[in-house]
Amino acid sequence: MLANYFNYLEDKGKSKNTIISYRNDLNSFFQEANIQPNDFVTAADIRKWVQSMLNPTDLKPLATSTINRRLNALRSFYNWATKKQILQHNPMQDIQDLKSADDDSEKIMWLTEDEFEEFLYIIRKKPVISRGVNPEEKYRRDRAIIYLLTYAGLRVDELSNLKLTDLDLELKRIRVVGKGMKVRTVPISNTLLAEINDWLAFRADMAKKKPLVEDSPYVFYSQRSPKFTVRGIQTMVEGYSLPKKKLTPHMFRHTFCKWMLKATNNDIEKVRRLAGHSNIATTSRYLKDSYSDLADAVDALPRF
Repeated sequence: MLANYFNYLEDKGKSKNTIISYRNDLNSFFQEANIQPNDFVTAADIRKWVQSMLNPTDLKPLATSTINRRLNALRSFYNWATKKQILQHNPMQDIQDLKSADDDSEKIMWLTEDEFEEFLYIIRKKPVISRGVNPEEKYRRDRAIIYLLTYAGLRVDELSNLKLTDLDLELKRIRVVGKGMKVRTVPISNTLLAEINDWLAFRADMAKKKPLVEDSPYVFYSQRSPKFTVRGIQTMVEGYSLPKKKLTPHMFRHTFCKWMLKATNNDIEKVRRLAGHSNIATTSRYLKDSYSDLADAVDALPRF
């Protein structure tokens, strides 16, 4: 029976490593639950097995992700067996993946101050691979983009569509056209103002050399287009990913919201307006502390 299932996975084009993983997870269940593949299995049997992994008597509890991976292997096997009418009952029908109390907050990824500093070093030092690209031009553009994402909380499409006329440097504010064509005004901090001025000065010099830049109404351009597209920005940011952390443009917007809550002593309404959230519930997600925040809080307890 199992051999037929693994042949089915091969026919579906599953990789060798995936099949090995499924085999190991299924064998773990059958051995630990003392069950045969063709036995009648109930949801209670599955839940009892899950509890044994969460509360082992002599071993370390398995991670939630590991247990969910094993449940996924069982789900695939019993779906196949019942669809082929090899088994009449699917015990996984009412079994849901485990949820961690930290799941919602962990989905919102942001950078710590140390990680942001490391990131700035990476974009300064990372060599340019594309032929015909001016390394200094790329560095200055990419740095300015990162600062606007992080210090103004722009969405990637808002950044792509940002025009020179949207910048009011005298009054230190940015006009942002957000979702649903809603317009909001974001103040420019002194830190961001210095970065924007630096980029615009460099951009003005490039405009003298490139007609594409001179004719572009947008703040950011690419090598071949007067407008830096959303996909282009996404690819650029992903190319700078940190060790063990894949970067996305939205991660810097998350960073803005997280840092702003800290700077405003958790004034959620201010952050909602700055980020352009229609619903305050969206902003409230950032109130949840990361695991490292919780660990720091515990370490700060009085010592006796």
